[in-house]
Amino acid sequence: MRAGVAEVEARRIQPSAAVWGGLVVLLLLAAVFLFHETRGTALWFDDWMWVLGRRQTDAASFLDPHNGHFSLIPIAIYRVLFATVGLDSYAPYRVLVIAAHLVCVTLLFVYASRRVGGPLALLVAALLLFLGPAWSNILWPFQTAWLTSLASGIGALLLLDRRDRMGDIGASVLLMASLASSSIGLPVAIGLVVEIALGRRRWRDAWIVLAPLAVYALWWVLYQTSQTAPFTEDLMHAPGFIVNAVAGALSALTGLAGRTVPGGTPPAREWGYALALGGLALLTFRLARMRPVPARVVTLIAMALSFWTLTALNRAYLGADTPYSSHYRYVGCVFILLLVVELAPPLHLSTRTYLLGAGVVAAIVLSNLGAMRDGAGYLRGQAALTRAELGAIDLVRPIVKPDFVSTALPGYPFVVMRAESYFDVEDADGTPAASPAEIASEGELVRLSVDQTLIRAHGIALRPAAPGVALGARPAVESVTGGTVEERGPCVAFRPAQFTSGAAGGELQLTVPPAGVLLKAAGGTATVSMRRFADAYPKDPLGTLGPTGSARVPLRADLSDLPWHLRVTPEDRATVCGLG
Repeated sequence: MRAGVAEVEARRIQPSAAVWGGLVVLLLLAAVFLFHETRGTALWFDDWMWVLGRRQTDAASFLDPHNGHFSLIPIAIYRVLFATVGLDSYAPYRVLVIAAHLVCVTLLFVYASRRVGGPLALLVAALLLFLGPAWSNILWPFQTAWLTSLASGIGALLLLDRRDRMGDIGASVLLMASLASSSIGLPVAIGLVVEIALGRRRWRDAWIVLAPLAVYALWWVLYQTSQTAPFTEDLMHAPGFIVNAVAGALSALTGLAGRTVPGGTPPAREWGYALALGGLALLTFRLARMRPVPARVVTLIAMALSFWTLTALNRAYLGADTPYSSHYRYVGCVFILLLVVELAPPLHLSTRTYLLGAGVVAAIVLSNLGAMRDGAGYLRGQAALTRAELGAIDLVRPIVKPDFVSTALPGYPFVVMRAESYFDVEDADGTPAASPAEIASEGELVRLSVDQTLIRAHGIALRPAAPGVALGARPAVESVTGGTVEERGPCVAFRPAQFTSGAAGGELQLTVPPAGVLLKAAGGTATVSMRRFADAYPKDPLGTLGPTGSARVPLRADLSDLPWHLRVTPEDRATVCGLG
């Protein structure tokens, strides 16, 4: 099945200098916009898995799978960044993912321009360039792995168009790069197998795909250890997953994507389903009119279907929203756009029609920019929490246990950040951790999270009060509700007003001395809470004293002079004394 005359002629189309200039302007605008939107982001989620677990020089550090992916090339890139720029600044990582995205867009433009001409190719490129619902592949540096696989795949298709020895060698090398960057290389490989089988029909050309697949198979045998959900469970969900994935990609390409970030409203599906049905009808109609169907069309259909199918067989069990994930949308949109320009009949459009198309694309881009900014805001929020959590661990470095794990770090429990491992990384490559002043300037939710981490790291709790415990500085009274206080040497005594006695209506807030406090309750229970950076106290208190109970809350010095604050909510009388 060889390419027809029209296909060969289409590949000779060369964009004009004006069109190339337009592309450069769009790329520059996008680069500035994306760099601005990623301000304030930091290493996140899987980034930390590589920071903590890919630091050795043995082969396994490079070749062990990450979440099932063969990630040799992106791991090598990250290792270079660790060694050269460290972890203090995220800017080089942001530049990396933006550059990878722009390369994908440029390759898509080149591919499309050879099929439908420069002006239409520019509109196609613009759709991918500002594809907001696919924000994670555009804004999160870790997804450079997927972008490398996709860029290598498009590049391989362009090189196969040359139909010469150098093109074939280059395509084989790029296929290997695609496979060695992420599992997105597998759909690329499946498509190229179809391309060689149908487009060449020569056994001697099989090496183009067999050589990289042999290397990948060897890696799989030696290193692949990933466990997935039962195949039968995924198989049952696969058809629905594929339909939803197609719907999600098409709704993104038309600016009708709905939800874009985790925790938002459920994704809008109705438009996607209608678009998927319409797209299937158009595909069927177009294929019926193409005799014979070009090999490249079958290649791209194989890539798209194998991507959605393989993803479904590994991820369908995770839930109904999984196919709408932004990183899956990006890949699906790339394959759809490649297929659309391959299926497009020869077009001779007027300037007015081009302008109308440009207006439609502009409206889609404007709709999708909101989704892009939502994604960027989500990443900035995750970064603020990450930096604050790391800053909290830094504060307690002199006293924290080596095996302490931050359970509030974004990505936990997948990202297990032990204090000892973190300090080793920090000493070697730096850290994006926030300073105490920066933590204090964060939002209340972040500061509450830091307080809970500090309470765990310090081991702050109500502990038995030994007889004859030494007392020190008196706690400073901040506020009193529902009673009165009397200062007695190192202690503050609270007595509830008569109408609140026994009704849990009193409250005493204090600034805690550096060594901690001794607490006593009489006549009723007393609930105790502590905070440090936050304005509010944590939802869960430290504990509750019995009606005649006593306890101490000892403190150890860390690297911040910021005092702790104590809230006692007694049913009756309570006394708080400073420890010596």
